[in-house]
Amino acid sequence: MKYLIIQDVVHAVRLWPIWVRLGLQDMRLRFRRSALGIGWIFLNLVIMLLAIGFIYSKLLGQDLKEFLPFLTVGLVMWGYITASVVEGGNAFIAAEGYIKQIGLPIYIYIFRLFVSVSLTMLISFLAFIVVGLAYEVQFSLGVLWAGGGLVLIGLVSILLITIFAHLNARFRDISHIASVVLQVTFYVTPIIWPPEMLRQRGVSWVIDWNPFYHLLEVVRRPLLYSVPAAIHNYLCVGLFIFLLTAVTGIVTWRFHRRLVYFL
Repeated sequence: MKYLIIQDVVHAVRLWPIWVRLGLQDMRLRFRRSALGIGWIFLNLVIMLLAIGFIYSKLLGQDLKEFLPFLTVGLVMWGYITASVVEGGNAFIAAEGYIKQIGLPIYIYIFRLFVSVSLTMLISFLAFIVVGLAYEVQFSLGVLWAGGGLVLIGLVSILLITIFAHLNARFRDISHIASVVLQVTFYVTPIIWPPEMLRQRGVSWVIDWNPFYHLLEVVRRPLLYSVPAAIHNYLCVGLFIFLLTAVTGIVTWRFHRRLVYFL
């Protein structure tokens, strides 16, 4: 069974022109007949940054010049993670017609959604470039460490899509439960508040045991300070990816063969 799954994944990867085109088509259809098109992705993020940035910088006593770039990276990366879970849960459900009528590897539809959410993240990332230039973030060669961080978070994204696509095809409440959990996780993850605020109050375990904090740090620290994240951040992300890979293997082995009957 596991060899059949591996063969399907390899076959799907080789058919990359199909899932890349489908992912691009999803983006076009999402904003079809819209005046701004994909500009809505950028505009939505900018409005959120202006609202949260100015208000929370005053509430938390933060310097806006440092806080707004920090907030921008956090919101962009968190949006990527959220989309991987919530939209990822619908990867097979949305492709039900294709799956039942066309004999293509089902992992094409996972890669398709990965392309869609990754493109959305990259468009949103333009907001950080604008904010970084406006608030004079000092970029140097160390910012290239963010590339490795993006690879890691991209790997987490595709694992999350795979897990929740299978689970939600079998149990349709999974996406709703995941949305609730993500809302809670958002507020206990240093996105709209700096991690130092909790460390100073002696509750650093809330941060240190949160895998999403470490996932954000491997992208955020190189972008903001042009230095790599701490070693323990990379180790925690590596452990998180290992655990997600194990869960992915279990879920796909459990539901792969009967997936078409769940749709």
